[in-house]
Amino acid sequence: MADESASRQGRQGSAGPPGPRGKPGEIGRPGPQGHPGRRGADGGRGKPGPQGKPGAAGKAGPQGARGEPGPQGKPGPQGPAGPRGEAGPPGRLPSIEEVMPWLHLIFDAWEDYRKQREQEAAERAALEAQELEAMKVFEDEEIPDDHGDDVDEDRKGKRKKKKKKHKDKDKHEDEE
Repeated sequence: MADESASRQGRQGSAGPPGPRGKPGEIGRPGPQGHPGRRGADGGRGKPGPQGKPGAAGKAGPQGARGEPGPQGKPGPQGPAGPRGEAGPPGRLPSIEEVMPWLHLIFDAWEDYRKQREQEAAERAALEAQELEAMKVFEDEEIPDDHGDDVDEDRKGKRKKKKKKHKDKDKHEDEE
């Protein structure tokens, strides 16, 4: 055993070249003197990078089928009226048989209206005759004077003096 320990330390003075180098250790295991260790866990995902430039436009594909028409829009403002057209052919006049029922209705209505007016005129005349008759009776009767003449004159005098007062009375007096 002593010989083995001496060979490791290396002999000074012994005559031999150094031996071949040994194989490197396996990756991923830590070595005894600070060799690299195992790989650690991956880190979190980083920020997204800037947007890339758009690529070149591709070829246009074939035209698709036409879609259904949309709903009808609101009508626009009314435009100016166009020129007046030519007059059409004259229409057919109705026959006398078609007109006669209407004429009977019109004449009947006229007769009713005329009778009503005559009746109203007769009623007015009768009412006026009654009023005239009442006025004649009233004029023919004499009203007895129970009061003295002084009292009647006082009443007449008061009635003459009584006038309506106007708000702008001063203006009327200035004008006269």
